Amino acid sequence: MLAKNKLLVKLVISILMISLFMTVTPYVTKVFADGDSGDDILGEIQGDITKFKEAADSAGGDYDPAEINKRFVGLAQILTMIGAGVMVAVTTYMGIKYLTAGPEAQAKLKTQLIGVLVSGIVIFGAYFIWKIVINIASTF
Repeated sequence: MLAKNKLLVKLVISILMISLFMTVTPYVTKVFADGDSGDDILGEIQGDITKFKEAADSAGGDYDPAEINKRFVGLAQILTMIGAGVMVAVTTYMGIKYLTAGPEAQAKLKTQLIGVLVSGIVIFGAYFIWKIVINIASTF
């Protein structure tokens, strides 16, 4: 029993460290020690964006980045709210089941809790990654 608790603690700490690493990594800047400023990379990206906008304009389509952003952010918020509601319902159900279960069933529920924790990280992590991508894309 004690070994399972230690394993669970190590797993939770590992998941937290991985999620921390994944949130910090995008903010790490590239070091140009040889004096190269990296402007050519930014210029290439901006050139690609310009080509995309020109292709959208020449196709006769209405390209409005703000409108596209509004639609997808609304969808992301709706999906996150649904995910949060499901997480609350599942956690409440598992809590009630844990309180009424015997020792063997409690052990099984603890292992199922790992799946709930991972799904919560996926749900909320996806939303925060989406927000970071939208914020970075809106600067262009």
